[in-house]
Amino acid sequence: MSDRRNETGPGTGLPDGPLLAIDTSTASMTMALTDGETVLAERTTNAERNHSVKLLPEIDELVRTAGLRPRDVRAVAVGCGPGSYTGVRIGVTMAKTFAWALGLPVYAVSSLEALAFGGWRDAAAGTTAVRAPAWVVPALDARRGQAYTALFAADADDAAVGAAGAWRRVGADAVTMFREQAEAWLRAAERPGTVVFVGEVDGGFADMLDAAAAGLNAIVLRRPWSMSALDVASIARLRGEAIRVRDPHDALPNYAQLAEAEAKLVAASAAEAREKARERN
Repeated sequence: MSDRRNETGPGTGLPDGPLLAIDTSTASMTMALTDGETVLAERTTNAERNHSVKLLPEIDELVRTAGLRPRDVRAVAVGCGPGSYTGVRIGVTMAKTFAWALGLPVYAVSSLEALAFGGWRDAAAGTTAVRAPAWVVPALDARRGQAYTALFAADADDAAVGAAGAWRRVGADAVTMFREQAEAWLRAAERPGTVVFVGEVDGGFADMLDAAAAGLNAIVLRRPWSMSALDVASIARLRGEAIRVRDPHDALPNYAQLAEAEAKLVAASAAEAREKARERN
């Protein structure tokens, strides 16, 4: 096989040939091999707290299942979070190590955008109640009433890859109090008639959304959706060169917040500084 690492597919900015997509930002460890929109192999397992042990063997098995060798892969797309602090770090580290060893380009994908994109396409295909233009809100539980979330706009019913203007970002990835943020978006003057919340939107989040949507003249839908490496691959194709990391070592996790231990350290340092200030006064 000739080396095609520097050749790009038409209109995508990605090299021709197999793309390895990975996401470990949630309890799901998901990976896929695609070639364009063709799925060569995929696997998703619940590996919470075991990503570091299972990820490399699972990648090896995935590649073998597709009848390929690691050196046949032409690019790597990785979900960079936000999400589980440890999970995001493991996935990004594995992706850039794999890419560096084989001289491959890395595409840094927002895990939230991948979640939103996959959930929107599933919702639009599954019910006639979902029509563009719509806002799409991904949500991952960040505990204590908080969510990892963002805001995207679907401006056409078919937000397929390559559809000009069909998909765009409106709000940045962040961690925030979910009910307050949902209410703010639902009451925004520029809000379209349909808002779809996707991801971890059952349980307590469902109650929050019901309260936030009460009395609104809008279609507000919840679409439970799990992270999928196929959606990571879709965003890599959609964004192309815009999310390519020039040096694999520069691929960084997006935590959207400090790790709990770091947050406690910062809080302790701030408390100590306040105490010293009081003593001086």
